[in-house]
Amino acid sequence: MNPYMAFSMEERKRVVAENPSMKSDIGGVAKLVGKAWGALSAAEKAKYAKKGASMKTKTKKAKKSKKGADAEVEETGGKKGKTRKSGKKRALSGFMKFSMKERASVMKENPGIAFGAVGKELGKRWGALSDAEKKKYA
Repeated sequence: MNPYMAFSMEERKRVVAENPSMKSDIGGVAKLVGKAWGALSAAEKAKYAKKGASMKTKTKKAKKSKKGADAEVEETGGKKGKTRKSGKKRALSGFMKFSMKERASVMKENPGIAFGAVGKELGKRWGALSDAEKKKYA
């Protein structure tokens, strides 16, 4: 976490405590926090650099501990990691099964059809099916 973020997390609480009416004024609070940051000396900013570094370390440790528990986290060199939750996916709905089967025929009958139009056509065809026919896909 960069030093400004570490500072702003603390400063925002102070600004809102002093000005409760600004709680929902995100832009106004950000301006005050920015002015306060600009007024800090280099030594004061260095304190927040250390806090930011320790917060970054804690975040990485938390991600690593979570990695083994219930998710796989990709490290992306400082960028936000992608998370994939483990577990089973839900079963496909009848409409999805129908769509997978019929999509090719819709595309063949209508060459050059737009993606959205394919979905609309599949929806029309699904709506035209009887309940007995729909049960085949359930």
